[in-house]
Amino acid sequence: MSFSKKDKEFMKIAIKEAKSTFKKGNFPIGAVLVINGKLIGSEKNRLYSRKDWFSHAENNLLQKYSKLILKESGKGSITELFTTLEPCLMCFGSSVLHGISRIIFACPDPYGGVTNLNKKMFTKFYRDRWPKINGGLLKKESHKLMMKFLGSKDTVDIKEILEVYKKIKF
Repeated sequence: MSFSKKDKEFMKIAIKEAKSTFKKGNFPIGAVLVINGKLIGSEKNRLYSRKDWFSHAENNLLQKYSKLILKESGKGSITELFTTLEPCLMCFGSSVLHGISRIIFACPDPYGGVTNLNKKMFTKFYRDRWPKINGGLLKKESHKLMMKFLGSKDTVDIKEILEVYKKIKF
């Protein structure tokens, strides 16, 4: 898969968000929303700073611009979500329901792989809203940041995640 110059610019913004939230002690994940080629907004993971499981970068972005996304999706606009980590099931589901046209992620999630779900297993309602998915854009930068974050934590669950991330091949 080849990515455009604009795709790379948008992912660099997402990585900037990931670096910003890393400094605040959160998982280093950033996301960017683009509608019809225009940058709409960016967000970061706030999982630890907000102390809730909903505050993933993608969900923060989708919630912030939900009305606009739904309006634009209904008009047939191209809505794209750039994220530094492959979306989890929650964020992917929110993206599908919002009618996101395309998801572009940097680093694969070795625990999730939700973008590899077989859409044929779902009803027509979901299949009709299923986004195009492209992964691997600037994955080394995102992976390096995730490894730095995971290596700085000293809890059993984080150490387990670190071992899984070490196995990602490029």
